[in-house]
Amino acid sequence: MKSFILVIVLFILTSTGFSQDKPVRTGVHSFTIQWIGYNNGKPGTVTIKAIGNGVYSIEGEQRNKKSNEYVTIKGTFKPVGRELLFNGKIVSKVELTNNGQPCTLDGAAVFKASGARKYWRLQQMVNCDGETTDYIDIFF
Repeated sequence: MKSFILVIVLFILTSTGFSQDKPVRTGVHSFTIQWIGYNNGKPGTVTIKAIGNGVYSIEGEQRNKKSNEYVTIKGTFKPVGRELLFNGKIVSKVELTNNGQPCTLDGAAVFKASGARKYWRLQQMVNCDGETTDYIDIFF
């Protein structure tokens, strides 16, 4: 009975995301924060490059040139299942949040693709103002 339960637990763990579902596609991906409208119907972009040993670099931005609002990202990540273990810097500046001042996340963070979503969402969602939720997404 114990071995049966162990087999069931292992099956569930391996089928729910402890292994990478698909390799990360290198190249240009869409990148967004919900506060910034798409410029001319287009989201921001990031460029993902493989740098070796299962690690990738990522760099890009989304900008609203009229209001000078933006979100930028630069760093590296390692995919683990449906998560990206990110290390680097993310800076957002949106007039409605943090008194219009830049909010910086510097260091380790996690992006996660939940359910049938076609993007990884930053899991550290609370803005520097301590009240606002930011949805920062990297699309597959």
